Amino acid sequence: MLPEPGQSPGRLQRRIPVWNAARHMRTKRSIPESDLPSETEATGEEVIDEETLFEEGLGDLDDPLTDLSEPSRPSPSILARDPVRDEMSRSGELWRQPVSPPENRPDPGRSDGGNSRLGPQGEAAWARRQTASLWWVLAGAVCIGIVWIFLSRSFDNPVDPAELSEPKRLRMNEDVGEDGITDFVARTSQVLPAIEQLLEKVNAGEGTDLIPLLRGGEESFRTRQMWLDRQPPSTGYYPVTERQLYAAVSNGHPYLIMVGLDETYAEAVAYFTSEADGTFKYDWEASEGYSELLPGEVDQHTGDGLKLIRGVVLPSSFYPPKFPEEDFQCYTLHHRDRGEFMWLFARRSSEANKRIVSNFSRRVTQGTLGRVTVRVRKGPEGARANQLELVEFVNSDWFVPLTDASS
Repeated sequence: MLPEPGQSPGRLQRRIPVWNAARHMRTKRSIPESDLPSETEATGEEVIDEETLFEEGLGDLDDPLTDLSEPSRPSPSILARDPVRDEMSRSGELWRQPVSPPENRPDPGRSDGGNSRLGPQGEAAWARRQTASLWWVLAGAVCIGIVWIFLSRSFDNPVDPAELSEPKRLRMNEDVGEDGITDFVARTSQVLPAIEQLLEKVNAGEGTDLIPLLRGGEESFRTRQMWLDRQPPSTGYYPVTERQLYAAVSNGHPYLIMVGLDETYAEAVAYFTSEADGTFKYDWEASEGYSELLPGEVDQHTGDGLKLIRGVVLPSSFYPPKFPEEDFQCYTLHHRDRGEFMWLFARRSSEANKRIVSNFSRRVTQGTLGRVTVRVRKGPEGARANQLELVEFVNSDWFVPLTDASS
């Protein structure tokens, strides 16, 4: 207990609680003063004046957290406990103890995100997510169905049988006996020497000596005399080396093809036919590519008559105003010289165009790829001289039966 102002400092007096006052008084009365220990002996400490105690109290008030940061100092041993001092110590410890922040306790009203399906709200959210997923699946199925409908329409277009009438095709017959070439195959060892000897005579003969060697006889000889004056200067119809002999048939007419190299090592092809008496004839028209109109003679073409042409045909994509692409299919045709060619235009719905299209997919003999025999006529007014209309497809090779050639 601190002294009142004006009093001299003395001993530190202790305030005893009321409930211990009576017991304390009885104890003092029962013990003589001579037997009572002094305060120094009782407490084992020196008497602290109130000035020192006051300064220590002010120091503790200035730094209340000193005891928290610094290690506790060892206090001297207390021989006798004072209730008043213990009460004051407990009050100071409670005042100095830091207040811990409130713990973040989970709200019982709020549902857990991991167990959202347990509550009513979680089940509703889960049901909404499942509904959205089902809508996406349904939308994907509808898109797939629409794509399938469009694709099925493109695949299952109705076909008009009238527009796809089968063109006249060259059919391959494995039974060579019916085509008349069995005799060629059976007499191969005799046919090849005979063909080579005939070819040598034709190229060495002159004048009327060629009549018995040519297919068509005397009439064919006169036609050849006129052809010699206008035939192309290029060669390629007289195989000299690497000769190979093939048998073929066209519209029931058998013929032979000899393939090899000429004197300039260019590819050469010669055609032969068989007569009723078993002899062979040289087909010079097919061998030399006889044509009534050549690509270099288109400027001299007058009149609307049909002209027989032998050449090599290829598809093209050139369409002048007089031959629109909607109505015509364009081709190029050249003879032996690829540098000179003409444009041929066949009506898309014509029989000639269907047969010439099928000609590109047929099986051909070596050296005869692209060879055709056709009939053409002059183009419409305003078309160029080398732009002709293809009217008739005669044969898929340069060989032509006599009936087709005369017609």
